[in-house]
Order: sequence, then C-alpha cells, then structure tokens
Amino acid sequence: MKIERGLPRLVKPADRSNAVPKVVPLSSSDLVVPRLHVGVIFAYKASKGVSFDHVVQVLEGALGRVLTEYREWAGRLVIDETGRPAIELNDDGVVFVEAVADGCLQDVFPFDPSPLLQSMVPPSRGVPELLLVQVTKFKCGGLTLGVARYHQVADGTGASQFMNAWASACKGLPLSSIRHDRAALMPRDQPTPTFDHIEYVIPLPKPDAEVTSNNRPVATKKIRFSFDMVKKIKSKAVKENDERGFPTYSTFESLTGHLWRCITKARGLSGDIETRTTIFCDVRRRLTPSISEDYYGNAIFHSCARTFVTQLTEEPLSYAAGVVHASIKRLDNDYIRSAIDYIEHRRQNTASFGRTLSTVLSPDLKVTSWLQMPLYKLDFGWGTPVYAGPAHVPFEGLIVLNASHTQDGSVDAILTLFEDDMAKFENICFEVPN
Repeated sequence: MKIERGLPRLVKPADRSNAVPKVVPLSSSDLVVPRLHVGVIFAYKASKGVSFDHVVQVLEGALGRVLTEYREWAGRLVIDETGRPAIELNDDGVVFVEAVADGCLQDVFPFDPSPLLQSMVPPSRGVPELLLVQVTKFKCGGLTLGVARYHQVADGTGASQFMNAWASACKGLPLSSIRHDRAALMPRDQPTPTFDHIEYVIPLPKPDAEVTSNNRPVATKKIRFSFDMVKKIKSKAVKENDERGFPTYSTFESLTGHLWRCITKARGLSGDIETRTTIFCDVRRRLTPSISEDYYGNAIFHSCARTFVTQLTEEPLSYAAGVVHASIKRLDNDYIRSAIDYIEHRRQNTASFGRTLSTVLSPDLKVTSWLQMPLYKLDFGWGTPVYAGPAHVPFEGLIVLNASHTQDGSVDAILTLFEDDMAKFENICFEVPN
C-alpha cells in the first residue's frame, strides 16, 4: 500500500486578539523526557453521510479554535533570557497534511509496526513545529489521524487532554482553560537534592552492549498478551507473593517484571551485569499538594528498578515484580522534590538526560504505559477509533504498553530489540510456569 501526502499547511490559533506574547520556561520534568516527536495513530471506520472533505474541514477548523487555548502546541522552542529551554507562545502554528492511501483499512489491521504506519504520521525529525497532524483517506472510506507531538510540550496525559479538547471543539462544546506556566515542577530557590538519583545517570557502556551494537539490525514488534495471559502472569506473581509473605503487586508491575526477565534471558547477558528498568511515572497525585487539573506540561518522573542478571533470571517472577514495585513506591513527595532539584543542578548538561533516535539501551529497558490513557474514547463526531496506538518505537530497549484494539483487557507490548534478541524473546515470552 502507498500513501501520498499533499502539501502541508500551517494552522494557527483562530483567535489571537487577546494573545499576549509569552515565554513558558520548561520544568524539570520537561527537561528529562526524550527530545523527539511521539507519533500516535487513530484509525476510524467509514461513517455514513460523512465525507472526507467534511472531516478535514471540521478537524482543521476545530484545531484552530482549540489552539486558541492550547497555544503551546502552536509555539516554538527557544532559550529564555536566563538560558533555560522554553516554549515561546508565538502562534506560529502546527502542520496539517491531507493524504490518500491506495488501499483499505482492513489491509492494515491489526496495525503491526511497519514503515507503512510511520507514513500515516507527518515526517517530524528536525522540524521546528511542535505538533504535526496528518489525515489519511482510505479507499474504503475509513481514515487515520496521525499526530506527531513533541514530548517536551506535554506527556501522555497532557496530550490526551489536548486531543479530547480538540474533539470537543469539533462538536461545538466549550473548552476548559489551562495554566500557561509550569511553576509546580520548578526547582526550589536553593535547589537541595537529598537523594542519589541514579535514574538520571546513564550508566557506562557494558561489555556486552559494546559488541558491534551499531551494526546489529533491530526489529519492532507488537506482542499481544491476551486478557487470560495477563491474568495468568499476575496470578503467578501473586501466588509467589503469598508463599513468600510479600504484598501483592499490580498487573503493571507483574507484566513489567515478566517482560524484563524474558528480554534479559533473550539478550543472553552475563550474570554479573547489572540491568535496569526505568519506568515513566505520572506524579500528579504523588505530590503534596497534588498538581492542579489546569496544569499543562509533563508531570512524569522516572523510577529505576535495578538488579543483577543472575538474580533477575533465576529468582521467581515475584522477585522481578517486587523490584519494580519498590522502585515505583519510592516516588513520594520528598523524592520527587529532590529529583526536581537534582535535575536543576545538571541542567547545563541536559544531553545526558534525553534519549535520541540512535540510542541502544541494552542491557537496560525503558517502559511507558499508555494503558490508562482514554485513546479508544476519542470521538470527533464520527465514532470512536478501531485502533489507537504508537506509530513507532524509536530505540532499542523501549517498551510501550498499550490497550489492544480488541478492547477486551488484552495488552499490546510494542517494543524494539535487536533482531536476534527479538526472535529469542518471542519464543519464551508466553511461558509462565504454573
């Protein structure tokens, strides 16, 4: 299947009469997310009586209206007068592209990772725009909405908030206002980190990771864990917890521990090597006081689960889930405030925080969960999506957990590994001893 894009055009806030030029400094949380555009695809079946031209007209008009409030997406990254990265609310606009596919949506299902999926989202590498949108028409009348959003503007929760506001604007509903400052996650006047934040220190290369890693091809796969399999994995961890007298772990902690063990085994790492799993954690309700609902930006910090390969692979599943659980539980108010100050101390060396498109994480992992985001509820006026998920997982060792298009409690683990490691992982990832 081929997708042909039309010429891009810029959409600017519809009402700029009351706009006051403003620079919004980035918070500590904004500074430690990957500095790249995150591609997300929403697929919709054909809707009777709704033409593609009408869809484009409604989406584009509503986008201009919602940008009147969410001006960050129409802005540009700058360095403010103090030398801090910031977003200038200059209303320069977002990219809007129409495209046509020469096939049908059913030819793409179940939307497994591929170059075709990436062609449903506008090219974004190196562009100044912080938001790019592509609406693709299929021969069957279905369409996809591909969105490339720059991560430093907002996290998944913030992006979902914007998308829901855009959908509301399409239906003529009123918009809620947001706060155009990020003071809640700024460092204290005298930054005083009180913890050793190993989660923000990139470890030195391990011997195993140095062996021709740049020449090893990578593969991105979507591995579906059925509801029954997810339940089985959690039940196994819970049973072992009961036997060991430990507290119960969540579904996320159990599944993450299982993936960590399987991938580590597939990588064939030496037993004395330390392996880490870094998890992106929403801290909106972990702070005291909690972050207000009108806060806009990233509100995620990292937990870091650490152990040695031998322990991870030889201990039971509950051990891996427990290490994950302990790392997440550590993120309380005091730890997060310390992390904010720690990041400020290292602000002049932010390159050590972000990840790039060429990053290899082995022997480590990074995990982000989209399971709580209301992706499948996004209705612009012609129904909810039949698929919603990432267009691409850009670097080795990154895992995105996403609700399956089956919407039956199944979980898709979308991940990138070296090809030979991926083949071994697929052979063992559904093995859960009774």
